[in-house]
Amino acid sequence: MNQTSWILAIPLLIGTGGYVTAASPDESQDIGKHTVTGDAEITDIERSPVAVSVVDAAKFHGRNISLNELLKRVAGVKVRQQGGLGSKSTIAIHGLEGKRIKIFVDGRPLNSPDGTFGINDIPVQLIERIEVYKGVVPARFGGDSLGGAVNVVTREFEGSQVDVTYALGSYDMHRLAGVVKKHVEEQGIEVAAGGFFNRAANDYVMQSPYADGLSIRRDHDAYEAFTVATGMKFHDRLFDEMSFELVRYESEKEIQGIDKPIREAETRSEVNIVGAQMVEEDLWVPGLDVELTLQYIDLHSHLDDQATTCYDFAGNAFTCPGAGGEVNGIPHDSDDRQRDFRQDLHVDYRLSRRNALGFHINRQHSDYEPDDPLASASLGYDIGAFPSEKTNTVYSLGWISTVLDDQLINDIGVKSYHYDYRITSQTRTLSGTPAQTHHSGSEFGYYVSTRYEPVPDLFLKASYEHAYRLPSSDEIFGDGVSVVAASDLQPEQADNVNLGLIFDRHNVAGMPWLKAEANVFYRDLQDMIKLESGLLTASYVNLGEVRSTGFEVEVQADLSESWYAYLNYTHQSLKDRMKRRADGVANPTYNKSVPNVPRQFGNLGLEYKHLGLWREDALFKVFWEMNWADEYFYGWELSRQQSRRIDAQLTHTAGVEYSVMDDSLILGLEVRNLGDEDVTDVFNYPLPGRTWHLNVRYTWLDF
Repeated sequence: MNQTSWILAIPLLIGTGGYVTAASPDESQDIGKHTVTGDAEITDIERSPVAVSVVDAAKFHGRNISLNELLKRVAGVKVRQQGGLGSKSTIAIHGLEGKRIKIFVDGRPLNSPDGTFGINDIPVQLIERIEVYKGVVPARFGGDSLGGAVNVVTREFEGSQVDVTYALGSYDMHRLAGVVKKHVEEQGIEVAAGGFFNRAANDYVMQSPYADGLSIRRDHDAYEAFTVATGMKFHDRLFDEMSFELVRYESEKEIQGIDKPIREAETRSEVNIVGAQMVEEDLWVPGLDVELTLQYIDLHSHLDDQATTCYDFAGNAFTCPGAGGEVNGIPHDSDDRQRDFRQDLHVDYRLSRRNALGFHINRQHSDYEPDDPLASASLGYDIGAFPSEKTNTVYSLGWISTVLDDQLINDIGVKSYHYDYRITSQTRTLSGTPAQTHHSGSEFGYYVSTRYEPVPDLFLKASYEHAYRLPSSDEIFGDGVSVVAASDLQPEQADNVNLGLIFDRHNVAGMPWLKAEANVFYRDLQDMIKLESGLLTASYVNLGEVRSTGFEVEVQADLSESWYAYLNYTHQSLKDRMKRRADGVANPTYNKSVPNVPRQFGNLGLEYKHLGLWREDALFKVFWEMNWADEYFYGWELSRQQSRRIDAQLTHTAGVEYSVMDDSLILGLEVRNLGDEDVTDVFNYPLPGRTWHLNVRYTWLDF
């Protein structure tokens, strides 16, 4: 059963440097050529024609902080969580979330079959930066997304080094991450090994969202996961760079009951990955760069739900309803298998210093074999006897050009989406061997984005995109039990518009640095895929239209050499634009606000740093952060008496960080939700109260 969310690929430990960035050229950089690094590269990405925010993860390597926490700081972004570490979470950009937001690692799609991704598992210490694209996703990334994308760029560990981080926190949270890399320069070989381990009990007390006054301890929400990986990179052999990697990932997660107690059910997963990458610059002709990535992924997921006795919150025992099990009335002991073969080809050709072409192919073939003998016996048919498969391919072609002495940059691209499904339908009334349905098709998308610099350090942006999202594996395959296959699903489509401006200047108004940004956005999503319930089963269907509009503003500044501050605010409105349902009946929620989407939210932060405290090579930091979200509804607001309301929330985080030996040893301590406020999220699910987090990191260079 695809009941769990796990990583499908781990970034190459040796590092590949990510994808070519559509950066503005200067004297030291040809357009389309990845020759800039660090702060300069972040600046160039932010000044590119598309709407994008970049988080410099290096500034957080000394903190016990997750990717979810970092993304919450970004204007226009909300992370929807159902609990603590290991609980399901989705990323929303301008209100569009889940499968509509593509996750990339070093430019390669990284979504799991159930449409979510355990992005929170990746330690921040292994990340260089996080790019958040809001609307248009450049052609160089390939893939299919509607509301934007998040690209996690991993660190490129230079030379030989050891990097180890250990973190612990409230509710028995432990995180360990490490990388060991040896560079044999005379042989042109790099060898690396590493991984991470995460564990949390998540046993905090929460107030039930369903029964007033009922306090519940989350005593069945433990999570444990680990990854080990090894890789090698060869320089100047058959290719300029050639890398290989092996990865093993395992996780185990108890299922926490919210509306009813769950004492035994849990999910497990195992993932094996084999990856290879080849990079060649100036292939055949100067300016022609090629990068090919191949991955084979073997995924096993398990749902263990065999209980025959269930309980209520008072501790009273009774026979589990239906055929058994605590989750959905059907007992499970599944071992579902999905095999993916992914191919990613990226070609850049620099026609001149001011013009570059980029061509990208992203292909993913998946076959799915459910196997659950216990559920099969309960239902009366073998849900694992009829496997399914699908192939999604996206071709992208982009052209980047600069004119007017680099004041004007244009990024124009087209995308061709192709899908092919062979699906075996399964229902509870199944008898005999069902026929397999074949469904295929294609769509055509395009985008145009431009950036103009009328005066130094002021940038105006505009972009438009007509994009598609191909159905995910879980939407097509179903789960063989409660969600049936949907072979006739069509891709979702959307029109996205962004208008924005950036002012980014050093030494202004007595401050070392000031950056101010404002963006206006419009999204129109059609053929939205929804899960629709029937008499006995549910299935995914194309139903609905949603429109998202709003704006965001952000200001960041180095107030002095010691003080840094940031502030951002987002206002968004998501409306149901479907006038009539599929049966012709008027839609009662037409033009109503979509539930579970806050209309306003923002962040405020302040940091002080002091060099040379107690030691010449020391750096001391103290920081404070505030996160605010206005009240919103988690059900349709059909009347003024609507009670399904999430109250406005205001939380504070504060901490200190101390590093010595030029950041070789870093100690960090922080407390989140200082006021111990009651915090809830999607569907009014309670989140932890006040928590503390400790972090220790050590780096040993040139061993």
